[in-house]
Amino acid sequence: MEWVAELPCIHCGAQSQAHHLRVGQLGAGMGKKAADYFTLPVCFSCHTGCHDGTFDKETQMRWCLETIYKALKEEVLIHDK
Repeated sequence: MEWVAELPCIHCGAQSQAHHLRVGQLGAGMGKKAADYFTLPVCFSCHTGCHDGTFDKETQMRWCLETIYKALKEEVLIHDK
């Protein structure tokens, strides 16, 4: 989470905060957040856009996968082969 929050906003490049993807199939809903793996860096304005529907779930999922890929590439997440 700290690493994600240090990244620039994935959409506009501004200072970011970590946003949990809000998708029921990932464990989110009814007061529950998705696992920390499913976070993406967005600024305050883009974070609002994630919640108000400006950015659809498919876009947010793509951003999340880009963040996971970056974490694997930078070895923040380790993938055992």
